Amino acid sequence: MKKERTTLVLFILLAVLGFAPMLQEHLHVPRLRPLAGVTQPVPQPRLSLKACTDGSFQRQVEQYIQNHHGYRPLTIRLYNQYLWDFYKKTYTKNVLTIGKEGWFYEPWFVEDYYHGGTYNQKKDSLTLAKAFNQEAFRLYQLQHVLEQYGTLLFVCQAPGKDLVYPEYLPDDTVTTRPKQLAARDHYEASFETLGINHINMEQWFLQMKDTVDFLLFPQKGTHWSNVAALYAADSIVHYIEAKRQKHMNRLLIGEPRVDRYRKPDYDLEEVLNLMRPLKKSPQHYADVQVTPVPGADKPRLIVIGDSYYWNFCQQIPMDSLFASCPYWYYNSTVYFDSLHRSTKELDLVEELLSADAVMLIYSSTQLYKMSDGFSQQALLALCCDDDLIQRAEEVCTQYIRKTPGWLESIRQRATTYHKPIEEFIAAEARNTVRQHPDLYIPRLRDSIPSKQSTKVLQFLNQKTHADGIQ
Repeated sequence: MKKERTTLVLFILLAVLGFAPMLQEHLHVPRLRPLAGVTQPVPQPRLSLKACTDGSFQRQVEQYIQNHHGYRPLTIRLYNQYLWDFYKKTYTKNVLTIGKEGWFYEPWFVEDYYHGGTYNQKKDSLTLAKAFNQEAFRLYQLQHVLEQYGTLLFVCQAPGKDLVYPEYLPDDTVTTRPKQLAARDHYEASFETLGINHINMEQWFLQMKDTVDFLLFPQKGTHWSNVAALYAADSIVHYIEAKRQKHMNRLLIGEPRVDRYRKPDYDLEEVLNLMRPLKKSPQHYADVQVTPVPGADKPRLIVIGDSYYWNFCQQIPMDSLFASCPYWYYNSTVYFDSLHRSTKELDLVEELLSADAVMLIYSSTQLYKMSDGFSQQALLALCCDDDLIQRAEEVCTQYIRKTPGWLESIRQRATTYHKPIEEFIAAEARNTVRQHPDLYIPRLRDSIPSKQSTKVLQFLNQKTHADGIQ
C-alpha cells in the first residue's frame, strides 16, 4: 500500500511537471515578469501544404516554441544567474560591456571613447567630415529660416557616460584600429564657426563631476542620473528664456539624497535578465517641482533626438513648463502628441511655424546621426514646392541612368526582390533628393534660402486671418 501511494505521488508530481509549462504558456498563470531587452516577435506558424513540403513550417514551429514555451522568462533568468554567479558570463555582449569595478557600458560608448563612434560607419575621415559639414550648414540655414517666423532652433550636446567616467571603461583590447574623426569635436568647432545655437554640456559635466558627491551617471545604467538630468533640464529652460527673452515658470530642484534605485538607472543591468538584483553604488535622487511665475510664458517646444530626453519626461512635469512638448524620437516615432504617432504623419510647415522652439538633443555617441534627416525635410518643406522637388527627382533619375555603376547596383537589388527596375530607380531618386537636396535644388545652396514654399505662404495667410478675427 505504501509503495502504491509513493508511486501515485510520483506520477502526480511527474504529470504536474509535464503539464505545468503547457498550462502556463496558454493560461499565463502565474504571470511572470517579462524579459528585458528588444526582441523580434515570432508569429504563430500557419499550416499549409507548401510550408510542410519545403520544411519551413517545421522551422517556424521550432522557433515559435523556443520563444513561447511555458516558464520561459523564469528558465532563462535561472540559467543567466548560473552563468553570472559562477563564470561572470553573459550573452548580452552586443548591448552590454562590463567595465572596471562593476561599471556597465553600452559597447558603442567604449567604441566612441577609444576609436571614435563613427568607426562603424565604414567611412574615411574625409567622407565623415564632409557629411558633418553638410549637416552643420543645413542647421545653420534652418536656424536662420526659422528665425524669420519666430521659431528658435538649437542643439543640445549631451555628454556620454564614457566621457564623464572613462576611468571605469574596460581596457582597450583593439590596437589595430585608427582613431576616427569624433563627431562631437567636429560639430563643436562647426557650431562655433557658423554661430549655430547650441549647448555643449560636456565640459560642464566634467567640471561638476569633481565638485559634487553624487554620480552623474549610474553605475549600472547608460543615461545620465536623476539629479544630473534635472540640472541639465534646468539649464535648458534658462537657455530658452535667455534666447527668447521671456520668463518661464521656475523649475525648483531639491537637495540630492540617497534613495532606492529607480528606473531607468539600472537599464543596463536589466538586459542581463537575472533572478536577483546586483549590488550597486549608492544613487542620489532629488525632488522637483514647477513653481508658477506671474506672467510666465509657456512656449511650444518640439524635441528631436535620442533616448537621453526620456529622463526629462519621466521626472519633470513638462506640461507645467511648456504649452506643448512633442518628442520626435530619432525623428521617427512621435510621443506626447495625441494626434500623431509617426513623423510621416506630420505637416512639417504647420508644426515648425506653430512652435516657439525646436531642440535637437543627442548624446556624444549619437551625434553622427545628427537630426536624423530632419534638417533636409524641414528645408524642403519650408523652401520648396512639390513640383520643384519632383523636377529634382527627374534630374536625379536621369543622372542615375547615365551612371553605369549606380544603375547596375539598382538593377541587382531589383532582381533580388523580383520587382521592376523602374520602381527601384524612382525610389532611389526620391531618397537621394531627400538626403542631399542641395545637390539637385540650387536655391538650397544659398547661405540663407530666401524662397518660401507655397505651404508657408498659405499657413501665414491663415494665421494672419485667424489673428485678425480674434
